[in-house]
Amino acid sequence: MERAEPGLRRLDRGPVALIEPAGPGDPAAASPGPWWSRPASRVGLLTALMTLAAAGVVASYARDDLPVSLLPGGAWWVAALGVLCALTEGFAVHVRVRRGAHAIGLSEFPMVLGLLVFHPAAVIVTRALAGGAGLMLLRRQRGGKLAFNMALLAVQASVAVLVFHLIAPHALGATADGLDLRDWLATYAATAVADVVAVVLLTAVIAVHDDPGEWRRLPAALRSGWMVVVTTTVALVSFSAAVQARWALALVAVVAVVLFLAYRAYVQLGNGNAEVEQLYGFTRALDGHRAVDDLVPVVLDLLRDVLRAGTAELVLAEDGRLTHIRLTGPAAATVTEAGDPAADAWLLPALDGAPVLRPATPPGTPASLPAVPHGDGMAVPVGLGEDRAALVVGGSLVDGGTFTEARMRLFQALANHAAAALGRAVLVDRLRREAAEKQHLSLHDPLTGLPNRRYFHQLLDAELAAARTAGSGVAVVLLDLDRFKEINDALGHDTGDALLREVGERLRAHLDGRGVVARLGGDEFAVLVPTDGSPAAAVTAATGLGGVLERSIRMGPLTLTARASIGVAAAPLHGDDPEVLIRHADVAMYAGKENHSGLRLYDPALDVNSPERLALIADLRTAVDRRDLLVAFQPKVEPRTGRVTGAEALARWHHPTRGAVPPDEFIPLAEHSGLVRPLTLHVLELALRRRAAWARAGHDLHVAVNLSPNSLLDAELPETVARLLAQTGNPAHRLTLEITESTILTDPAGSMATLERLHALGVKLSIDDFGTGYSSLGRLRELPIHEVKIDKSFVQRIGDDHRDRAVVRSAVQLGHALDLEVVAEGVEDAATYAYLAREGCDSVQGYHLSRPLPPDEFLDWVVGHSASLILSASQE
Repeated sequence: MERAEPGLRRLDRGPVALIEPAGPGDPAAASPGPWWSRPASRVGLLTALMTLAAAGVVASYARDDLPVSLLPGGAWWVAALGVLCALTEGFAVHVRVRRGAHAIGLSEFPMVLGLLVFHPAAVIVTRALAGGAGLMLLRRQRGGKLAFNMALLAVQASVAVLVFHLIAPHALGATADGLDLRDWLATYAATAVADVVAVVLLTAVIAVHDDPGEWRRLPAALRSGWMVVVTTTVALVSFSAAVQARWALALVAVVAVVLFLAYRAYVQLGNGNAEVEQLYGFTRALDGHRAVDDLVPVVLDLLRDVLRAGTAELVLAEDGRLTHIRLTGPAAATVTEAGDPAADAWLLPALDGAPVLRPATPPGTPASLPAVPHGDGMAVPVGLGEDRAALVVGGSLVDGGTFTEARMRLFQALANHAAAALGRAVLVDRLRREAAEKQHLSLHDPLTGLPNRRYFHQLLDAELAAARTAGSGVAVVLLDLDRFKEINDALGHDTGDALLREVGERLRAHLDGRGVVARLGGDEFAVLVPTDGSPAAAVTAATGLGGVLERSIRMGPLTLTARASIGVAAAPLHGDDPEVLIRHADVAMYAGKENHSGLRLYDPALDVNSPERLALIADLRTAVDRRDLLVAFQPKVEPRTGRVTGAEALARWHHPTRGAVPPDEFIPLAEHSGLVRPLTLHVLELALRRRAAWARAGHDLHVAVNLSPNSLLDAELPETVARLLAQTGNPAHRLTLEITESTILTDPAGSMATLERLHALGVKLSIDDFGTGYSSLGRLRELPIHEVKIDKSFVQRIGDDHRDRAVVRSAVQLGHALDLEVVAEGVEDAATYAYLAREGCDSVQGYHLSRPLPPDEFLDWVVGHSASLILSASQE
């Protein structure tokens, strides 16, 4: 015979749905919504319908003129039947089906006796009332749970009576003559059908309470009912034996008890094997989940099933308080609720690494005191990186027994697997976030959060493709703030940064989703706006953007007015390619800046060399893609000793028809066409490979590479440098990256972050063209640099201008005072070389020593120069 497992009652507390076990005497909690949406109400309705059905059967049989019992002393035998019904409820074997458990016991004995000897109405009433008393006294059931099981007993008895009398309508009154075949078949059919009805009703109550998926497990529950045939058989044999010889009942009782104990041992062994299978299934179920939000509900739902618990939750210790993540339904979304400090006190050791087993009634608790609210519980620590966390289950299901040390060990094994799965999920989530952040940084300006030049190219390309399909147009507007350098110098970079952020936000707000604003670098912004393709529409859009900037801007106690030089290019009239449009808008912008007209629309007359320049840009792109650009090396020498210390790598381009193209010509083209990044990385890779070859040849020199103005805005630069160093086998301290002061001023915060990451690699950093920028000495002192490089404009005039000599002397002294190496470039005569040696300059380079040389010639020069030094030393 089967009984309902103690159910779970969902208590809705505001937005949090907390699942708790229904304990003794717990009142049903009120929850919002219609009454049929509450699980307790649905279970109550099912109980009432079952009770009414059983009552209807009793009423139909109450009219029959039959004796209460055919045994002598009929009323006393009814009492004996009731005692037997109550006692057999204390003997049950629990067969687990997920969180449900079906109790198979000896209740068929009184049921068979009742069917064969007693009035049908008496059987139903006695079965329900006496069985309910047994459940209350022997199995401590109360409240709605007890009411449902009493109704279930009544329905089972009603079904058994109906089936029995349908097959053997005249069987009541069997005597010493024994039972015929029809009586046996009727009895088997009655108990079997009653058991099936019980399984269906148990599945229904679990489904309407909290788990609609329970219907999928109905076949497994039905398969566990085969023991009913055994107990019915023993009951029939017992009845037959009692009819023939009363003393034979003792032997039958012994056989029944032995069979019961053997079956219980078999089920316990099966449950042990099932735990191993469940552990394997638990691990397998977690393998397919990756996101934490998806994984946590699965973990908690599986823990409730495997450990036969009413609740399961993940508790996190965050900022001095506990946060509970609980299920809102079977494997459903989770919600978070701050825990109650008093109620959570018992599980605190688990957060510190010690598992906790909490009994429902702690040892030494007086009988007069109530049990622990919400029943017993277990808590085990779970590792989630640096976070303190614990998995907690509570409210053991009564038919499954209370939580024990054995179940605690199983819980710890499950928690270890859950911790591994959750740890992987947390790591995957963090890597995804970091990848998304890195992707965002690579496409956005760190100061304003606007798209950068690279992303603007991509967006413009996509917008142009859409415009071609729709037959519309696109306007590209470049804005360069006037007098921004003066604001930076007078008010400081913090004010300048704030102004740039305000300008970007104003432009973005003005467009309100009708276009894209980007920051290309420094004080230059770019805007793309969909238009009808006419120049007039492009100018109208640009005029509106200019008007937005001219409104006063409050900066603390100051009121500033930002004006801009604006260049406009309209697609398709002025080009249908991102690079062409941006370049044409740039030409228009500089034309407006030169004649102070403010806003200019692109005109081919402003760009007389545009065909040649476009062709040169296309050729440069091809050369970069094919890696046709070369690298020349200009030696660096220590002036006091003449020792070669390293070289500066310089890009060289030999055009197939024009011949050698000066760097001053193709480097700006690369910067304006988006080619400077691949060009820089190409030069860097070639320089590092050559430096490694020098080292293998016995010349452990350093190599310096210039970075473009936008290189420090590339969030991937440090990782790229580290990768190239590893691939070429170069130590980081042998690479010097040269940057200009203006490069840092473009975005001080973002540049500083990139410089710090490069410094952490061990790469040396140098300020190129030192003395020509506008950074303060305080900012220079804060930069993680290793050397300064005096601009050649000062070095080349040392012999002619005493002021330039003073600048160079001051630069050398300042660099040494800041513990920096000082390099002078542009050394073109012996007198300058000698002066720099006397002033203590650390390294020099220039035509006096050598022009930039191809790689093989450079190595020959190093060998020859070193040999001459050795010869000079031997002659002295």
